Amino acid sequence: MRRKLCLVALAALTGAACGGFATTPPVSRDLGSAPETTTSSTQPPSTTTSSSVFLSLPPSSTPLASDALVTPSGVIVAILEQTNSGFSVRTPCGDEATVPWGTPIGPVDVVIDPGHGGEADPGAQGSNGLTESEVNLAVSRLVVEHLGKRGVSAILTRTRDYASTLGMRALLADQVGASLMVSIHHNAPAPGPSAMPGTEVFVQSDSADSRRLGGLLYQQAIEALSTFDVAWTSAPDAGVLEVLNTRGTDAYGMLRTPETVTALIELGYIANPVEAELFATQEYVEVAATAVVEAVVAYLDTDEPGTGFIAEARVFNPQPGISGDVCQDPELY
Repeated sequence: MRRKLCLVALAALTGAACGGFATTPPVSRDLGSAPETTTSSTQPPSTTTSSSVFLSLPPSSTPLASDALVTPSGVIVAILEQTNSGFSVRTPCGDEATVPWGTPIGPVDVVIDPGHGGEADPGAQGSNGLTESEVNLAVSRLVVEHLGKRGVSAILTRTRDYASTLGMRALLADQVGASLMVSIHHNAPAPGPSAMPGTEVFVQSDSADSRRLGGLLYQQAIEALSTFDVAWTSAPDAGVLEVLNTRGTDAYGMLRTPETVTALIELGYIANPVEAELFATQEYVEVAATAVVEAVVAYLDTDEPGTGFIAEARVFNPQPGISGDVCQDPELY
């Protein structure tokens, strides 16, 4: 069952969103104009911003009951406890910090994870200079906005271009009690040519729910992306599949770490120059985001199983995700 929803605009950015991928926002309310509460540490001073991140958030009955916080700079963090000096939180890089005020949120239905982020972890890069972290964020922002319009509460694991460890992304999803998390990516290196998109969805090996979510994501993405007439690339076993390491566990930490039902979608290959040019268009961002939204809504509201399932697991030992040693936290306030 979905939680009662209100659409909240949170001031978070100081520049244009994601290199020209900004969408037309509804009327926004910044943290400086938040209504007064009985908890002084949640009241920020007046701030000035020129752009906003829009999150579909459930109304919080009381700040003390919340599990996550939108900081004055627009970063979403897990709350450890409320203290006399504000909120003790876990930063995107996994450190403990105190934030004097912010907007408590939670619980939420859906967490959308824009893969990669920050200088240390841009992900793959297209021949046109487009980075994976950039297009992942553009699609993810629009997914959250559209979910809000469909009555689904949702948040992002990162709201702009900063690093976050896999553990902290998983913690955020688990802590807000999300029904599901979708991690959005664009793949590399490019394999051989294909008549259809090379979309891949990786699922948790011990979760039938993750498998169904993956099937719905694949079904919607293939149908939507096939409307573009481009020279696609695809792996021979592309579809919905488990990826295991040589120890026999889920290879990707984004699937292995969270308790939340999670699927990781590689929408296409940014390493393919033709696809990279497509991914740089607003039309692609709209189409890709809509496909993810339709899959999420179908998962929440129907028993549809999805399509594209591959029986045999892929065996792969990926490089570990960004560590706290090289992760650089964004400013929280």
